Amino acid sequence: MRLHRLTMTAFGPFPQTVSVDFEALAADGLFLIHGDTGAGKTTILDGICFALYGAVPGSRDDARSLHSHHAGTGRGPRVELDVTLTNRRLLITRTPEWIRPRRRGTGTMREGAHVEIIEQLPDQTQSFVTRDHREAADLITAEIGLDVHQFCQVVLLPQGGFARFLQASPEDRQGLLRHLFDIDIFNRAERWLADHRTQLGQQERAALGAIRDLTQRFAEVVKVEVPADLDKPDALVELDVWAASHRDQVGDLVEALTQSVAVGAAEEQRLDQIRQAAATLAGQQREYRAAVQQRDELTTRKPEREQWKRQIDLARAAMALKPYLDQVDRRQDHLNRLRRQAIEHLQSLPVDVAVLPDHTASPDPDSWDAVDVADLDLDALTHAEQTRTAQLHAAEGATDSEARRTKLLRQQTTVSKKLEDLASRREKAKTLLAELPAQRAEVAARQEQSLAVAAGQAAAELLLAEAQKQNKACKRRDDLAGQLTTAEEERRAATDRHQAAEARHLDVRQRRLAGMAAELAGELRPGQPCGVCGSPEHPDPARAAADAVSAADEELAEAEAGERLNERRSAEITVERINAQLKEVTEAVGDLTAAQAISKVTEARKAVRAATEAAKLAEELGAQLETLDVLLADQHREAAEIDRDEAAATTQQTALAEQITELTETIDAIRGEDKSLRLRMTRLARELAEIKAAANSLREWRQAAKELTEAHREAHHHLHLSEFADAMAARSAALANPELVELQERIDAFDSEYNKIAGRVQDPTLLAAAHEPPPDVEGSEQAYQTARQRATELHAQHGLAVRQHDRLKQLGPDLINALAQWKPIRAEYEIANRLAQLVEGKSTDSNTRMTLSTYVLTHRFRHVVTAANTRLGQVTYNRYLLRHVTESDTGRRAGRNGLGLSVIDAWTGQERRPATLSGGETFLVSLCLALGLSDVVLAEAGGTQLGSLFVDEGFGSLDQEVLDQVLDALDALRSGGRTVGLVSHVAELRRRIPSRLHVRKTATGSSLVVEAQGVLD
Repeated sequence: MRLHRLTMTAFGPFPQTVSVDFEALAADGLFLIHGDTGAGKTTILDGICFALYGAVPGSRDDARSLHSHHAGTGRGPRVELDVTLTNRRLLITRTPEWIRPRRRGTGTMREGAHVEIIEQLPDQTQSFVTRDHREAADLITAEIGLDVHQFCQVVLLPQGGFARFLQASPEDRQGLLRHLFDIDIFNRAERWLADHRTQLGQQERAALGAIRDLTQRFAEVVKVEVPADLDKPDALVELDVWAASHRDQVGDLVEALTQSVAVGAAEEQRLDQIRQAAATLAGQQREYRAAVQQRDELTTRKPEREQWKRQIDLARAAMALKPYLDQVDRRQDHLNRLRRQAIEHLQSLPVDVAVLPDHTASPDPDSWDAVDVADLDLDALTHAEQTRTAQLHAAEGATDSEARRTKLLRQQTTVSKKLEDLASRREKAKTLLAELPAQRAEVAARQEQSLAVAAGQAAAELLLAEAQKQNKACKRRDDLAGQLTTAEEERRAATDRHQAAEARHLDVRQRRLAGMAAELAGELRPGQPCGVCGSPEHPDPARAAADAVSAADEELAEAEAGERLNERRSAEITVERINAQLKEVTEAVGDLTAAQAISKVTEARKAVRAATEAAKLAEELGAQLETLDVLLADQHREAAEIDRDEAAATTQQTALAEQITELTETIDAIRGEDKSLRLRMTRLARELAEIKAAANSLREWRQAAKELTEAHREAHHHLHLSEFADAMAARSAALANPELVELQERIDAFDSEYNKIAGRVQDPTLLAAAHEPPPDVEGSEQAYQTARQRATELHAQHGLAVRQHDRLKQLGPDLINALAQWKPIRAEYEIANRLAQLVEGKSTDSNTRMTLSTYVLTHRFRHVVTAANTRLGQVTYNRYLLRHVTESDTGRRAGRNGLGLSVIDAWTGQERRPATLSGGETFLVSLCLALGLSDVVLAEAGGTQLGSLFVDEGFGSLDQEVLDQVLDALDALRSGGRTVGLVSHVAELRRRIPSRLHVRKTATGSSLVVEAQGVLD
């Protein structure tokens, strides 16, 4: 890491933009940052750390405190660092979070933190890298190889933490060294061995699990206990012998049970044959007895069977008569229906139509049942139909006359309305002819008056223009008076500000003159002659007072006084200009007030408005006169047209009245008593339809009566030929088809069952079994079940033994294979476990009891201690040396990681802990240790390159001799290409180190001055 330039704005105590050119400061490899306490020396280190990591060391890491309190509220903090990291030159810009004023309105708001990294390429071009905070943190950490805490401890060595690495615990020291040295390959070796051991352990446990599972299943098959200590390798060696012994015992048992099963099966078969013979004989005897009993029962039921047969014969005879009887019923129903329809039509006939020969009207509804269809007069209906047809035709012919009369009536209405309109128009024209001459005379008089008023319009407009000009001048006079008051107040304020600035200028000048000796003393340099006395020695230079001011302060006060004088002169010029303008306007308007000017403008506007309106009215009245003249001529023509139209309409109305009267007489003669021709035609059409319907009903009634008589004759003929006395008897004997089928099924079922039972009774086998004695069925069954149970038990025992033997033949080889697979895994696991324990520091074979990575770090740390002792011996004249302490040295757990430290005091011959060193001794030892750490890291090919080192305070605890030795040691670092920056206020360091950065503190904030090679920047 090499720093080029640091730029800070409104950061910490620096309100303005300050810049540090590290290339100029680090030209010799050693430079000093000095200044008064609280000036901001450490803030420069904070700026470097903040630019890289976005945080500052220690308790100062508070984003809200990074904004300079001396800067304006609108000026935000900003840090920019130009740095080279591992051959990449980066420009890093960061702004912390801060509170800024709102751009609109009042109040404040929180501005978030920002970061931007740009890479500066060798061809002088730039390449954007990132603006993301996480990406920036990852990039910086990867390039430097340190996080923010490690960077502060190794590179910056901030206040209060200079001796932290020396006095750190071995565990904390180990964490730091892990980031500085590349030991990743050893960490991966540790992890690989641990993972490899874990994998082999899992494989061995899986193999042991398979062996235990097979052994458990083997023991379950033979029903014995599992051998103890299966987890011990010695117990697993005899496991195959144990399995073979039990497998042979089960094989012997299978052979013995095979013979017993054959004997039991033969006995079971013999007793089964005896049992089946007894059961067959007993069944045949029971079947014979049941057949005899069923035959006797069926014999008693034969009369019932004959009755079913008689019912079937009668039903079939009645079925032959059913078509004739059904036809009589259908004809009777048809006749009744037609009779009802005919009676309904006859009852609806007009009263003048008589169908009974002795009546002129229809009888009562109840007396129609006694009427015979032969007595009805069908010719009367025919005559009525012909009469109404002729009347309907006559009415239809008269409809044309009625339509023509309707048309004439509409024309008559139109002519009457036209006569009424003509009478109204005549009256209106008469009224207008009487009123229009008077209206014209009135409009002509108003036009003359308006023309007289409009003649004064030009004079009124001139008066209005003059009044408006005076009113504008009055407003200008009043505005200037107000501006004059404001300008005079501003002139007085500018005068006061100018006088105050002059007073401050004089005060600053007096204070500078009082401190001029201290200002000249500040320019003195060791060995250079004084500009006043010429002496190269400066034993007691004057010191600046607490309230001393500089030439810049005087120039600032003088510039402020000049600005205030310019403001005063500008205000006086403004007052003179406004006075001149006010005088000119006042002379133009005199004593005229603003109210008077407004009143004159109002009166003039009224006069102009009245003249304008009169001219417009005269023009409108002239147009009205022309309109009245045209209207009067139109009314005379309208009166003549009305006379002609009235004469023609009266003649047309008389002719229409005569035609309408003639047509009305013709229509009334045809209409008769009906109210209209349409009603007459409707009535005649309805009556004609009723008469036709009644005639058709009578004809159908007569035909149905003939068909019923013929059906009765045919039914009586067939009934006489049957065995039934009358039709009622035949209907009673009739059965539905399902009933006939059911009776026939009963007869068939009876006959079939009887024949079947009779055959069973005569069966030779059953007759022979009936003469045999009853068999002992229960005894033979019991003997068979006992033999069967015994055979079943033997068969089950044999099957179980066979399955056990088969299962053991399968498990035996599996168990042997599992044992064969486990043995090499076990051997490999033991090797991996010993190696893993060795690199983990847990092996009894290890004397250090360290992990592999810790051992490597310990080796690196020995080099660090050796490099530190090289410088420590120089600065302490070999009094103090560092000793690398391990667990074997102390016997305590504190040295377990091999990174312990102790200090050997050659004067006392005692070994001391670092915590017992004094402040100056601690500074010397920790500084040498830090420099040794830097040497070793740079020497490591894969390690982090630390090209810069900052030491913050601690030199004040050293005496003159030790300080010289320390500076000589730091000065020797330049040969390695490193740059060392010292932060201190010790005066002796300013004399010894020519490249310096001076941090100056003032009441308005701090500033920087670069002092390189005697050149003041």
